[in-house]
Amino acid sequence: MLVLCDFDGTIVTPDVTNLLWDRYGLKNWRRKFLPPYRAGEKTTLELMDMGWREIALAEEELLDYARQHVTVRDGFDALTDVCAARGWPLHVVSCGLDWYIRAFLPDGIPFQSYIATLEGGWRVTLPGDCNLAAGADFKIHTLRGLEARHPGEPTVFIGDGHNDMPVARAVDRAFAVRGSTLARLCAAEGIACQEFDSFNEVVAVLKVPHA
Repeated sequence: MLVLCDFDGTIVTPDVTNLLWDRYGLKNWRRKFLPPYRAGEKTTLELMDMGWREIALAEEELLDYARQHVTVRDGFDALTDVCAARGWPLHVVSCGLDWYIRAFLPDGIPFQSYIATLEGGWRVTLPGDCNLAAGADFKIHTLRGLEARHPGEPTVFIGDGHNDMPVARAVDRAFAVRGSTLARLCAAEGIACQEFDSFNEVVAVLKVPHA
């Protein structure tokens, strides 16, 4: 079984980018950035780059604030344990930033995310090894690469947000944080999706043979 998991809002709460934009970014960032994104006029990468350009604080100062407010969702250790015990590859795939994911994710869990470089403000780019075709989805691209490395494995995705929808459509089983945007979108499209609050609920389902 190949298990992919989103980071912001899923493994950790709250969404780290949202938290830091609310504290240090443009006060009206939701009104400025979200409408063109939701209308499909801007990609997730473009949205992240626009928002993070407004912040010029160094990584450690931002992490000092984030560490006061961000927590890891209950049961994530149980998910990592069962994946390790059963030999299920677990990968985090995120449209968040590499430096804060690295700060909160337990050691040894591979992840693929956007890369941020401080150049006046933060510039957000794809990883250097990601050759993403125009119009292609970053999380789908990551999924396909992992499927090629683990052929024949059933696929699972766990997430919460709007940009998780393409990969939720593409996997064999989807889980969404209860009441999240992903849960609502899956319900609207008739995509089977199990809602959860704790990763312990996800683990209980995954441990059932042929579930």
